[in-house]
Amino acid sequence: MATQKPAESKVFLVTFFSKKVTPYFPTRAGWRQALRMTLAALLAYFSTDLIGLHHGYWAVITTLIIVQGSLGATIAAGISRMAGTAAGALMGGLGVLLLRLDTTVPEWLVLLIVIIPLALMASRPLFKLAPLSGALVLLLAGTGDMAFALSRVTEIGFGTVIGVLVALVVLPERATAILIEHCAAILEQLGAFAENVLAIGETPARDAITTKIGAAFAQIHGDLTEVQNERGARLLRSDPFPERLTRHLQRLRTDVSIVGRAMSLTPGQKPYPDLAAAIRSQFDSRASALRRRAPVTPSAPAMLDVPAESPLGFALATLQRELVELDDILNQWSASRHHGLIEPATLPTTPPT
Repeated sequence: MATQKPAESKVFLVTFFSKKVTPYFPTRAGWRQALRMTLAALLAYFSTDLIGLHHGYWAVITTLIIVQGSLGATIAAGISRMAGTAAGALMGGLGVLLLRLDTTVPEWLVLLIVIIPLALMASRPLFKLAPLSGALVLLLAGTGDMAFALSRVTEIGFGTVIGVLVALVVLPERATAILIEHCAAILEQLGAFAENVLAIGETPARDAITTKIGAAFAQIHGDLTEVQNERGARLLRSDPFPERLTRHLQRLRTDVSIVGRAMSLTPGQKPYPDLAAAIRSQFDSRASALRRRAPVTPSAPAMLDVPAESPLGFALATLQRELVELDDILNQWSASRHHGLIEPATLPTTPPT
């Protein structure tokens, strides 16, 4: 027993660090985003002095706000920042004009007139910063220094441009790549859920997996929005793969849920540990192929000794058909040269021979 203690201690330390410490370390994507944010902030800081903007901190703050994990998210944040600034500057400018035309109007009343419509606009994510910009222009320019207030708007716009350009040039993280990673994680979670229900695992573990799956699907819906932002900026070709993949994952989620329902229909249902392991392996292999942009290795259907005419047999047959269809989607995509990413400078103008 004494000879096993060092080995047990080593296993404990590895497990402890992998579960308790490693999750707090920045990922590769996290380091890349940190580098982009730092460079964008420094570039904004030094550039504002060069072009004569004397309070460059607004440009620096703007870069830190809009530089996100992916290029699509950065574009969306930049558009929101610019739209909110423009709307707020317009309404604030009208408020300033009203104060100049009628000096008897109290400033608080004009502030109310400006903020109410901007606050209503802020219910849309595109204009969430509009009230801040409107109040900024009105309160600063209302004292007579209109140029000072307008320079703040200029600095925000300048910081937005710098943030988007840095996200585009410095280690750009495409939304499609992030979507793919999240979809691969969903495949692994669906496999874990199927394994749990087929092996009649613990209910708390199943509930935890279900929660993760729900959060992951909400995440990929946001990823799709970022993909569409990149398409709108003509940084991504019109490839239907992201939508096809996410729709198919939804169908697989339903199929796995039906498998779980079929297991619960029969009282005293026996577990299928071998089947559970086979289904888990199928999901994991497809997640690995998706991450590697590689063709899926064909595998035999995992029905084992389940009667085909039973509810479970029917549910498993449906799941197998969906997995085969997923193979077709992944194989078609892996065969494409650019995997949905467009590089205008390198794309051929004629089909390759």
